[in-house]
Amino acid sequence: MPLGLKFFIALFLVMFVGLATFTFINVRNEARDLLEQVELAALRTTDLIKESIHYSMLINRKEDIHQIFQNFSQMPGFEVIRIYDKEGEVIFTTRSEEAATRVTMNSEACQVCHRYPEPLKALATKERHRIITAADEHRILALINPIENEPACYGSGCHLHPDEKFILGVLDVQMSLATVDADIARSRSQTVLASVILVVSVLSVTGFLIWTLIRAPVRKLTEGTRAIAKGNLDYTIPLQRRDEIGELANSFNSMTLELKRTREELGHIQDHLIQMEKMASLGKLCATVAHELNNPLGGILTYARLSQRKLASPNLTAERISSIQQDLSIVADETSRCGSVVKNLLLFSKRQIGEFAVVDLHEILERCTQLVEHHLKLNNIELVKTYQKGKVEVICDRDQIQQAFLAILDNSVEAMPHGGTLSIITNSNLRKKKLKIQIQDTGSGISPEDLVHIFEPFYTTKKEGKGVGLGLSVCYGIIERHGGKIDVNSVAGQGSTFIIELPLHSIENKRPFEKSQISTKGHDRR
Repeated sequence: MPLGLKFFIALFLVMFVGLATFTFINVRNEARDLLEQVELAALRTTDLIKESIHYSMLINRKEDIHQIFQNFSQMPGFEVIRIYDKEGEVIFTTRSEEAATRVTMNSEACQVCHRYPEPLKALATKERHRIITAADEHRILALINPIENEPACYGSGCHLHPDEKFILGVLDVQMSLATVDADIARSRSQTVLASVILVVSVLSVTGFLIWTLIRAPVRKLTEGTRAIAKGNLDYTIPLQRRDEIGELANSFNSMTLELKRTREELGHIQDHLIQMEKMASLGKLCATVAHELNNPLGGILTYARLSQRKLASPNLTAERISSIQQDLSIVADETSRCGSVVKNLLLFSKRQIGEFAVVDLHEILERCTQLVEHHLKLNNIELVKTYQKGKVEVICDRDQIQQAFLAILDNSVEAMPHGGTLSIITNSNLRKKKLKIQIQDTGSGISPEDLVHIFEPFYTTKKEGKGVGLGLSVCYGIIERHGGKIDVNSVAGQGSTFIIELPLHSIENKRPFEKSQISTKGHDRR
């Protein structure tokens, strides 16, 4: 997920939770404050009604009280106005059907004072109002205002209220809260709408700023890093800004230029080192070739002169002729040795391979084992073959692959002069389309110091005159030119394992393995 989108979502969640909490608290507080104001106004209205009928009640002018009630009931918001006496009888009301009716002490209007065994003589202001629900589901604010027995009441000759009575009745006023609830709902809707508009506006501005100030520059920086990762050091980030991102872009461009300059310098240094390495390799090659050719040429020259002197003698006895023949045999051997050095050099330098063809690798391995069978018998070596069943086909130059395997087999045979076991294992990896060939011997092994140089040209651990160190180098080149790999694992005194991987063309039979052995006498045991 992009960084800008994460920041945008986080900001949205914070604003949504914050504004939702603020809106909820604000709407609730506004509704509470508005209701408190309405309750206070309604309470003052009940006081006003009580004061308006006070004189009429003193002179017992019931018609005036009814008229006052009717005048108030015609005002907006009034549901009903009534007066209960001490026994709960409705003595004055704006609803004619309620006249002379009586309510029980368990009614909601009476429970405020009569919920205790001894009725209350006074009520706190907050206990005088209650909210009830009408039949049509709208809310009603009901207020009770006690009518106390004042001295003007019990001291008047026309009233029969003893002075020990504290409460004469209750004024009950019910006012509709429909308008108030509508105002609260409208205020709630306006607050929610304002919050939504605020959130959308802030998020729109923030999203635009994130896209222009963060997302687009970071995207260009990302494209720049990807271009650099692909090696394009000519790429520059086109950001002309004077903030932190602009400084980052300038630093990035400076780093790119420095990397380009460094790469060019390293390229020159590498070319120089390659040239020096070529010259060093050429010098080593010349020295080795000169050494390898000088020794046999020196022997040839010595024995040629010796033979020349012997032939110049007038007395050529049979014994002298036999000695001359031995000298000439040595000259022939040394000449052959020179030819072998030149031949191996030609093979090592050969970079072109012959005609490719689809070949069963098992046939090549069988041909190689037949060619070394005589050496196996002479050295008392047992051959164990573990081939994957069926044909295993590769595309290769048959002759060069055979030459590579023969070089490895010759090295393995030479490593077991006192006998041992030579194993050849083949298995394929169909998923990677690779064929693995393992050639294992139980010979003397290779020391760690020699192992790292085993494929270097002219590196050999054999005695002087036994080899020039080009066999495995030629083998390495052949396998590499066929798109394969060659490696060797060896422990001194325990043997070596050469591992060759070649690209697999096809496999005819996918059954696991077939195993055969060749004894020290060279016969198959299947």
